[in-house]
Amino acid sequence: SPALALLLTVALPPFARPQGAPDPAAGFERAISDAEASLRENQRALAESRYRSAVVQGWMLMGALDLAEGRTKEAQEAFRRASVPAEPAAPSRERRAISGLGPPQRRELRRRVAAALARAYLNLGILQAQGERFSQAADLFEMAGGLDPDLPRLQYSLGVAYFNAQRFDKAALPLSRALAASPGDANLRRMLAMAWLNAEAYEKAADLLRDDPQRDADPSLLYAYGLALVRSGRAAEAQETFARLLARHGDSAELNVVLGQASAQQGDYESAVRSLRHALRLKADVAEANAALGVIYLKQGRLAEAEEALRAELEAHPADLLARHTLATVLDLQSRAEEALPLLRSVLETKPDFADARYLLGKIRLAQGAAAEAVEQLEAAARLAPEEANIRYQLAQAYQKLGRTAQAQEQFEVFQKLKDKRRGGAP
Repeated sequence: SPALALLLTVALPPFARPQGAPDPAAGFERAISDAEASLRENQRALAESRYRSAVVQGWMLMGALDLAEGRTKEAQEAFRRASVPAEPAAPSRERRAISGLGPPQRRELRRRVAAALARAYLNLGILQAQGERFSQAADLFEMAGGLDPDLPRLQYSLGVAYFNAQRFDKAALPLSRALAASPGDANLRRMLAMAWLNAEAYEKAADLLRDDPQRDADPSLLYAYGLALVRSGRAAEAQETFARLLARHGDSAELNVVLGQASAQQGDYESAVRSLRHALRLKADVAEANAALGVIYLKQGRLAEAEEALRAELEAHPADLLARHTLATVLDLQSRAEEALPLLRSVLETKPDFADARYLLGKIRLAQGAAAEAVEQLEAAARLAPEEANIRYQLAQAYQKLGRTAQAQEQFEVFQKLKDKRRGGAP
């Protein structure tokens, strides 16, 4: 990745201090220079060690500046970042020098030290990324951004680090900023599209890939585009895309899964089942095939077959939260709520903002007579999905069970407005 080759060096301008006065930043600047000398000689371990020592000195200077300006709380935070438990008892030479500076000189010193610290954190982050320690790299880039958000290539480096750490939702924002600064960078645009795809922002991913000149020639890009179309509800366009993919690049289990999902979205369950079973013949443990079959069987009322397919999915892919939630739904419909509850709780442990799981858990607990817990789950579901009428209906029922009549009436009214708006069916 280009970000992993990016190494910046810090060139500090001369500090304008009173004639004859000691330079408070002299030791810090020497430490930065030593780190960069190691960097230029490709001595990465030594460079990292020297940068970390320089960072301590930089935060000590920032803390001393805060103390000189009466900012006690900020000084304590700076000393904490320097790994010093509190304000040092004896004033250092740097602190004595800072105390002799006027406000304009202190502001200039703060600006220079902050800029140098930001670049030091950036280089430390890049060194971590080169060692494939991407989460640590992202943390260091965040520190750099807190000091200087406009640092060149920072947003790009931060986005790449989060992307490689598979924290795609966190990668999308800095990659978006980087793309805004370099709109012609096709590789950056594709990386952002993949970040949005993995963060389940499918429409954004599809928009970024729609006009990609390499899309049709690159099977992975064409597949990603088709997947984004399927997941954003554009099944007809997706089927055209996958037809091109099949014609140009041949058959695959993964492709047949997404073809099956696209057919299912359009209500063509016969074609969907055919594609999904073909996918499983090509690759018995292909992801999402059994889960998609389970959803189809659920919609057809074939609950035993749905359960079998979903359990097969979870045996091969136990981390599939959507399959776990769907299995809980099937079990609830089979009057096996006690088996559904641990599945739902495990889903919410991993993904607390899963509105459908909160709704189903609240609905089950209400039916079991645990109205207080039901209210807790259903209120959370309503915050996450305020336009879902069925959540409002169940929440109204739960309030009613607790004797909270006014709140129950309010939720019944919201429920009715949403049903009228959508012309939906019964809860």
